[in-house]
Amino acid sequence: MSWAVRYLHGQVERLSRFQHRSACLPVSARRGAQIVLMPWGRRPDEPGKLPKGGWAHLTHLQGGVWDQFGPKPVRLPVYEFAERDVTGREHWFMVTRGQFLQGCVATLERERRVYVVTLDCAPDVGEFERWPRLVIVPT
Repeated sequence: MSWAVRYLHGQVERLSRFQHRSACLPVSARRGAQIVLMPWGRRPDEPGKLPKGGWAHLTHLQGGVWDQFGPKPVRLPVYEFAERDVTGREHWFMVTRGQFLQGCVATLERERRVYVVTLDCAPDVGEFERWPRLVIVPT
């Protein structure tokens, strides 16, 4: 289940795929804040104590499952993201101007990583198992 994003950082177009150890996401904590790159989740073979994976399900965040990691909501200013459907095919989707993927920064001791906040897909869609939470920021 691969995930990928495309974004601009310092006038350079970047492609980040979760399965790569060096995967980073652009993070903005608030409007007008400088964009920083942070490690995207934790792969199974990486050292650390934060959760494995690159996603935090919204209901788990709301239910307190992540509380021990002090999750902080952030915006992920990407212009395109990819998801694999249930057959394994990759699909790319544009992010509308004024929208951001929602992320959360998790911290434990000196370890800090960002995770994409996800929702379940509607049962009638069935093509994807999860979907990123998109947030609209008023201008």
